[in-house]
Amino acid sequence: MERILRLTSRPADGRVHVLHGLSGAGKTAIALEVVTRVRAVVDEQSAGRRIWWIDARHPAAFAAGMREVARQAGVGDDEVQAGHVVDALWENLARAPYRWLLIIDGADDVSLLDGPGRLAAGTGWIRPHHCPDGLLLVTTQTGIARLWGTGAVLHEVGPLSTEDAAVVLTDHVGPAAGTQAQARRLAQRLGRLPLALCMAASYLAEANAMPAPLRHPGAPVTFEAFRAALDRYGVGVDPAAAVESTWRISMDLLHRQGLSHAPQLVKVLASFSAAPIPYTLLLQPAVLRALPEFVALDSTAVWRSLRELSALQLLELDENSPRHEGPLCVRLHPLIRDLARRGHQPRVVIALMERVLQLEEVRVPPENPQAWPVWKVLAPHALDLVDVFQPQDDTFSRTERKTCADAGELAARYLQSQGLYTQARKGFEQVLALRTQGDADELDTAATRHNLALVLHDLGELEEAERLYEQVWQMLCRARGPQHSQSLTVRHELGRVLLDRGCLPQAQAHLEAVLAVRDATDGAESPNALATRHELARVLHRRRRMDEARREYAHLLALRRRLSGEEHPRTVTVWHNYACVLHDMGQMEEAHLECERALAVQRTLYGEDHPDTMATAYLLAAILRARSLRGEADAVLSALCERSGRLLGESHPLTKDCAALLAQWSAHDRTVQGSAD
Repeated sequence: MERILRLTSRPADGRVHVLHGLSGAGKTAIALEVVTRVRAVVDEQSAGRRIWWIDARHPAAFAAGMREVARQAGVGDDEVQAGHVVDALWENLARAPYRWLLIIDGADDVSLLDGPGRLAAGTGWIRPHHCPDGLLLVTTQTGIARLWGTGAVLHEVGPLSTEDAAVVLTDHVGPAAGTQAQARRLAQRLGRLPLALCMAASYLAEANAMPAPLRHPGAPVTFEAFRAALDRYGVGVDPAAAVESTWRISMDLLHRQGLSHAPQLVKVLASFSAAPIPYTLLLQPAVLRALPEFVALDSTAVWRSLRELSALQLLELDENSPRHEGPLCVRLHPLIRDLARRGHQPRVVIALMERVLQLEEVRVPPENPQAWPVWKVLAPHALDLVDVFQPQDDTFSRTERKTCADAGELAARYLQSQGLYTQARKGFEQVLALRTQGDADELDTAATRHNLALVLHDLGELEEAERLYEQVWQMLCRARGPQHSQSLTVRHELGRVLLDRGCLPQAQAHLEAVLAVRDATDGAESPNALATRHELARVLHRRRRMDEARREYAHLLALRRRLSGEEHPRTVTVWHNYACVLHDMGQMEEAHLECERALAVQRTLYGEDHPDTMATAYLLAAILRARSLRGEADAVLSALCERSGRLLGESHPLTKDCAALLAQWSAHDRTVQGSAD
């Protein structure tokens, strides 16, 4: 820790500093202590510093966390020349006018850090940097040097020395529990592993704080008595076994304190994904009562149990703070989770998730930015549920399958709203496989096919998206009728994909038919009617009826601003197309202004590497070139081409458009240069 701290007070070496060791060795504790001391220095010096902590135990949470770091680091505000979000992040951090500390915690799956590049080659999410005022710290169980590359410094975090381990015990408990020699013997028996030491010390401190008349006669209160209790479990000096036995002793203490449900509560938490668990959603009494053993448990008992479990070092608990956004979370140490998860029942998670999906804050559509803080922490657990089922698995009821499918689909919709299209596609495909097992509901299956078509559309797989839209539309027309709202929604999307494929007459026919019904039933200013009018404006645009298209976009933009606000996704979509038609009409100065304003909102809303943001950046590059700002235009487009290729794939239309436009500009510049020569 002292070596790490020295790097925070002098020009950093730009390398990736890796704390590696056994689970429970104290890697996260060291990183937390570094944060505490750095903050203390900041407070004393009244100097600015940015500190970011990213949990790397779940892919979606890690990607979302790194995107948020990129936003806070300034990606997308005024750096239109930035490349892929990873490159832009490190370019911005290298130029940052403040000191920063970025901690990636729990990166046991090292491949997760590759991102679009390769960690060992220095091109991944995590990489060596050139900022003298920044420090990058990673905690992991993986200490294989070749996986980290030459730009990493590995710091092994092993068990404590016997003397230091004994001090951990005596610091927590004091002299009442025994002599230093007895503390050393217990420390040795616990494998000198910090997690086991802290759990044992917390237990002894708790037991000694009880009034003697209230203390259970068999509760160990000394180092020797605790060591004897370990003997009863037959534990040697293996650290993992020591943690398990200490965990059991702690559970006994909670049971004697009247918290008999606490061990079962830990087992419930361990049944969820390894990501942070939003306990203010999942452990609400109304939700928890879905489990028979918790029917009589009130909110006070739940909170007391969590606090006691936290005091015994069995979990880490978020508490209210002015800067906290979204549901509060609890984190189980990986070793504790593994111990408590043995023989876990996925039905516990399914029962709780069924109740959670009915909560008011969870029923907000995941595409709505107001719902993003909820789904950011809930999505890993919802997606985990769809992995419970195997093909032809008939051990779960239809209701349980539906709960898992519904939760997984909502999580995939959240990923899609974040521009994580590949991950969203995987989620929808898993949900569709689940929905088509057994006696699945035809309408639910159609909704999932529709959502899969939407993400395929986003990924540029237009023919497959059209096939699915057509299939779902025909089915809904038979089941619900052609004028039902769901039928109209899918027909709208069918018109949109036909428009994107260049089939303008067919697209216009579908969209006009949809708009006629929506105007009559929902009203001309309803969100659905406005969405269809926007697509018809795109038809006008594609048919080069520019004046009509401009008027329609301007009218729609004014309506969207009034009805939804300037930072709503649908508003900024219209804004992008308004800037696009201005460009196509040759009104470059106004197009430049509107495009930059739309892009600034997108970067705040989505981040730099969202496909919608990239599409507007592409438009900006074209506008810059048209205004003879060739250097800026080339930088924007070159970086965008690389970013789109890495995120969306070489076959995506945006990637192809970037490459074609770059080649066109290059050929033009060579021709101009040749003429000059």
